[in-house]
Amino acid sequence: MNEIKAFIRKRKAEEVIDGLEVQGFCCMTLIDVMGLGRMSDPEKAQLSVSIAERFSDIMKLVVVCEEHDTEEAIETIRNRARSGQPGDGIIYVTPVSQTVHIRSGEAGRELRK
Repeated sequence: MNEIKAFIRKRKAEEVIDGLEVQGFCCMTLIDVMGLGRMSDPEKAQLSVSIAERFSDIMKLVVVCEEHDTEEAIETIRNRARSGQPGDGIIYVTPVSQTVHIRSGEAGRELRK
């Protein structure tokens, strides 16, 4: 299994989620975050009084999927999140060695797409 973390523009989040759902990915997490650094879009960046830095309004999308579904998820995210402008985002993929369901304690079960 792999964990896919994608930092995408907020305005593209719904489009990305819709694309993943069409491909059969049902379970994901979406978190509202502030991005600092090269990912910032200079035209859309705002000055934050609390951190005195430029930040971009972005979302962190997390999807855990089977290895054989990883490339499909990445391509769906890329195709749906891309605007062609600087600051479109970045995707990280990391291996997941185990899953444990909190309620049941069931471990190591294959994920459903």
